[in-house]
Amino acid sequence: MTWYDGADRTGRTRRTVGAAVVALTLVGAAALSACGGGDEPLERTMSSVAETTTRLASADIIGLDRDPNAACAAPNRSTAAPARIVVADPTLLDGLCALGLQDRVVAVAGTAAPYLGTQLGAVPRAAGPARAGDLVLGTADSRAANAQLGNATVVAAPAAGWRASFQAVADAVRLPALGRTILAGYQRSVASTATSIDATHNMISLVRFTADSKALAEGTAPLCAQVLADLGIERPAAQTGRAPVALTGSDFSAADGDLIYVSYQGPQGQAFGMRVMESGPWLSLRAVSAKRQLLVDDGAWYSPGGPVAAGAVLHDVANSIRSSS
Repeated sequence: MTWYDGADRTGRTRRTVGAAVVALTLVGAAALSACGGGDEPLERTMSSVAETTTRLASADIIGLDRDPNAACAAPNRSTAAPARIVVADPTLLDGLCALGLQDRVVAVAGTAAPYLGTQLGAVPRAAGPARAGDLVLGTADSRAANAQLGNATVVAAPAAGWRASFQAVADAVRLPALGRTILAGYQRSVASTATSIDATHNMISLVRFTADSKALAEGTAPLCAQVLADLGIERPAAQTGRAPVALTGSDFSAADGDLIYVSYQGPQGQAFGMRVMESGPWLSLRAVSAKRQLLVDDGAWYSPGGPVAAGAVLHDVANSIRSSS
C-alpha cells in the first residue's frame, strides 16, 4: 500500500509502504464490506476491542482490513539516519514508523500503540542511561525519561500539532526531505479522498465512551476530528467547538449526524458504551435507526497523532463512507 515515491539520502529512489500510507491506495481500491454487518468472525482485534467479531452493540466495526504489522513504511536503508534510536516518549514512534526506522528503535521508555504493530510493540523497555543508542528522542512530556536516558534530543509532542512534531522527528533523524515528502503525500491523499467521497456533503459525528463512564460528543481537538476537518467534512453544530460535549441523561441529540463514528476507551469504556448504545434514547437517534453508526479503533483515531494514525483514519473514513452510501 503506497503513499509516495521518495528518494533516500543516497539518491536512490524507493517506494515507501505501510500503514502511514493506507489512504492513497485505498482511495482507488474496492470498498471494504466492514459496514455491511457481516457475522463472520475475524482473526483481528482492535486496540480497545477484545472480541473477535464484526459488530458490537449494533455498530459495525471498521478498519479491520488494516494490518498493524503492515503499519510501518518499508525499512529505510539510508545511512544518514542514526543506526540505533532510543525513544523516551512513545508517542514519537508513529513518526519513526512512517519514516521506515522501526527496525532501528532499540529501546522505548514505555509501550508502542497497538496500531503500530508487533515489531515496535516488542522493543525492549529503556532502563538507565541509553549508552547503546546513537540518538535519544524525547519530548517535553517525557522529561523524567529524558533525564534518565541522558542527552535526549527534545522535539515537540504530537498532541501539540502532529505535523510539526513529525517534521521535527524527521529533522532529528537527519531525513528532513523525506519528512516533507510524507506530509505532502498526506495532503495529496486528503485532496483526492475528499473529492472521491464528496466529503463536504457529509455530516459526521464523533462519540467516545471513556474509561470513567463518560459519553462524549467530541469536538475538533482529537486527531480524527482534525482529519475530518482536513477533508472538509461537516460536523454537527454541537461538535464544532474544540472541547467535547458530555452526553448526560437521556438526551443524546448532540451525538446525531448523517454518520456516527463511535469508539470505546478500554474495556471499561466498552462496557459503558454498550449499555448506552443498547438504550432506547440512543437507538432512537436518526443515524442509529438508519444503521449508520460505526465502531472505530480508538487507539489510532484518538492517538496523539502522526502520519500512520492520520493515514489510518483517512482510510477508515473513505472506505466506510463509500460502503455506506
